[in-house]
Amino acid sequence: WKGFVYAGTMLVVAELQTVFIHRTLMNMFAVGVNWRTALMSAIYRKALRISSAARKTSTVGEVVNLMAVDAQRCADFAPFMHFLWTAPIIIIVALYFLWQILGVATLAGLIVMLIIVPFNGLVANKMKKFQTQQMKLKDERVKIINEILSGIKVLKLYAWEPSFKDYVLKIRDKELKKLRASALWGASISFFWLSSSFLVSFATFGTFVLIDERNVLTAEIAFVATALFNVMRIPIGMLPMTVQLLLQFLVAVKRINKFMNAEELDLESVSHDKSRKEPLIIEDGTFSWDSQHAEGAVLRNITLKIEPGKLVAVVGAVGSGKSSLISAFLGEMDKISGYVNTTGKIAYVPQQAWIQNATVRDNILFGVSYDSKRYHRAVQNCALKSDFDMLPGGDSTEIGEKGINLSGGQKQRVSLARAVYNDADTYLLDDPLSAVDSHVGRHIFDNVIGPRGQLHKKTRVLVTHGVTFLHQVDVIVVMKAGEISEMGTFKELLAKRGEFSDFLVHHIAETEQGELDAEMEELIEEDKVLKQKIQRQISRRSVTDSVKSNSSAGSRRDSVKFDVQPITNQIDKLIQAEKAEDSKTNQQEKRY
Repeated sequence: WKGFVYAGTMLVVAELQTVFIHRTLMNMFAVGVNWRTALMSAIYRKALRISSAARKTSTVGEVVNLMAVDAQRCADFAPFMHFLWTAPIIIIVALYFLWQILGVATLAGLIVMLIIVPFNGLVANKMKKFQTQQMKLKDERVKIINEILSGIKVLKLYAWEPSFKDYVLKIRDKELKKLRASALWGASISFFWLSSSFLVSFATFGTFVLIDERNVLTAEIAFVATALFNVMRIPIGMLPMTVQLLLQFLVAVKRINKFMNAEELDLESVSHDKSRKEPLIIEDGTFSWDSQHAEGAVLRNITLKIEPGKLVAVVGAVGSGKSSLISAFLGEMDKISGYVNTTGKIAYVPQQAWIQNATVRDNILFGVSYDSKRYHRAVQNCALKSDFDMLPGGDSTEIGEKGINLSGGQKQRVSLARAVYNDADTYLLDDPLSAVDSHVGRHIFDNVIGPRGQLHKKTRVLVTHGVTFLHQVDVIVVMKAGEISEMGTFKELLAKRGEFSDFLVHHIAETEQGELDAEMEELIEEDKVLKQKIQRQISRRSVTDSVKSNSSAGSRRDSVKFDVQPITNQIDKLIQAEKAEDSKTNQQEKRY
């Protein structure tokens, strides 16, 4: 009956062991899921906070891999991490009992294990090296695929699919080579660890019999020793896999740690002092896109205070710093010096519309509760009603990734409607009218942005390249080479005959007939000097176009060469007349 008791006890112990092990694994799998969730959330939040300089080194592909691959590798390690310390304890206890039974012969098995352990350490370092290289190649491949999908229309238009396919496959082949090498080294680890139990038993029993003729390998000794070796079988079998997971975990943690330590935007660079009456303030501000290279400041000596409820237009040449000024208010630039203060809720309409992969309505609501009256007013004023009628599902139409099934003008109007529906206190509008035609632009300005529009009581900053509506704004800020060269009302800036006057002449000369409203044309008629400059600019453009046209045809007809000289003389006369007129104007202004 003792045998039945022992057998029953062994069965109960085995059952309890199974229950405890599986319960532990279940809890550790839950820990792994929590790790993965926390890491994905932290990486996502970090991606929204990193500075412009850090974005240059952390590509979209790398961030996607951190969230999808590296976070998962951390989760995979969690269920087995306790084997790192429990396995050695089990092995040591089993070896102790083996010493009591086999004596010195146990050292033979221990020596075999000591040979296998450093070998696996060397192999593990090799695996770590290959896995690091493989992850870099994977980052590059994901980045290229993301760019291919973003520009798939251009690829298909020029039939570049085979070339880009070969390029991606080359990277993939390199990645597969690293994976194969890593897998081979991993297989060698598994082979030696799984065969270690047999090798240790063979070495131990062989040594036990050979060292002393009196040592007899009885069934009792063999059974107990084999049982102890079987006790070591699970930890010895799990240890190599745990070591592999540990190496992957360390590589993943190193990559995540590097990203999480990347430079962030300084949230303290923009103050929110509600005691200041102006909603937007910059005082003696100097800003750069890279804090490590402060000498390359994009904006310098900026002092700007915008009164509540005012419509401020920011104009200037391409690259003068208009969009950067908006980014400075948003805190997206590195503040080198100065003071920035914003109050109230701010809505931002970027130059490149940001569209979600959702319905048109969801893109406009953007998480705000639906208000039918406010929604339809925003849609109507942003000229989206006719677009909804053309879409197959109206405003319930699903928009593809990055708004691929919408035109540039439609995406811009959806972005503007989102800001209008949000009902913010301040609106920062980065050239929202550039992607729409003149008629739609006039409708949007009159019904949304302008002095009689839906946002007429809000503070608005409008970056624009056009001049059509400048006479209707409250203040005009003229940017030049990263500095504010002039600031004032439309009439004040015209009277100064400075940068704004030249900007206006240049753009009005390029504006098509009929785009300017009656009030703007009347203001031009009243200012004779401005009118003459515009007429000369138009004449100069027409003559220059004529010269270019004749020059391009010169290879066909030699007679054209004789016609170019009178035209060139005409240009010289116009320039001399303009200089004389400017001289007279300056003398008259000095008298007054």
